[in-house]
Amino acid sequence: MKCVELKYSDIRSKDVVDSNGEKVGEVMDWIFGCGENKLNPKYIVLGGGRIEEFLESIGTRPDIDPVVRLEEVDSISDKVYLKVDSDSLKKTIDPGVLDESDFTFSKLTDIKVVDSDGFKIGFIIDIWFDEDNMMWLLLGGGFFEELLERLKAQPDIDLLVPPHFIEDISKNEIKLSISKFQLESTCEDEYSKLKRQLEGAAPHEDARYAQLRLGSGPSRGFA
Repeated sequence: MKCVELKYSDIRSKDVVDSNGEKVGEVMDWIFGCGENKLNPKYIVLGGGRIEEFLESIGTRPDIDPVVRLEEVDSISDKVYLKVDSDSLKKTIDPGVLDESDFTFSKLTDIKVVDSDGFKIGFIIDIWFDEDNMMWLLLGGGFFEELLERLKAQPDIDLLVPPHFIEDISKNEIKLSISKFQLESTCEDEYSKLKRQLEGAAPHEDARYAQLRLGSGPSRGFA
C-alpha cells in the first residue's frame, strides 16, 4: 500500500473493512519499525470503539488489539479496505509483531526532536507521506512556535522535516543532522517564498494556507 499525499491524522479513526465487507474495527494507532535511523510503518493497530478501549484501560479485558500489515491494505478512501478477512489478522501479543526497536505513533509523539547541537526543536504532531511515498515528520511546539510568532506567520503553518535530516533515533529523542540556525534560516526562506507566491490570492476554503517544508522540491499545501 502507498500512503501518497496522506497524513496519519487523515487515517486515524477511520473504519476498517475486511475483504468480506465486514467492519473489523477502527484505526487506533500505527506501529513503526526503526532501522538505520529510519522510521518504517509496519502495522495499523485496530480498536473496537470507546467501550472496548475503556474495558482494556481498566484491566477488565486483555489488550489484544488486532493489527493489519500495510501490505494487507487494499485502499484508503472513506474507509480502510483490506485485502484479507478478519480471521487472518494478527494480535499485538502474537510473536513477531512487536520488536524492541518498534514505536507506536502515540509513543512517538512523546519523544522530543532536537537539532545537531542537542537544542530542542519540538515534538512530532503528525506524519505526512509525499507523492513519492516518502515519510516526513510534521513538528509542533518549542522552537517552531517561537519562530512562527517572530515571523508573524499564519497559525496553521506546520514544519515538515524529511527523513534524510534524521541523524539518530532513540527512545528518548530524535536527533536531526542540521542545527537550529540552519533550520531557522531554511524556515524563514521558505516562508518568504510562500508569502510572495500567495500574496494577493485567497486560499481555497478547504486547503491549509501554506506549509514550511525543508529540503528540496516545491512547497505544497494539504487538502
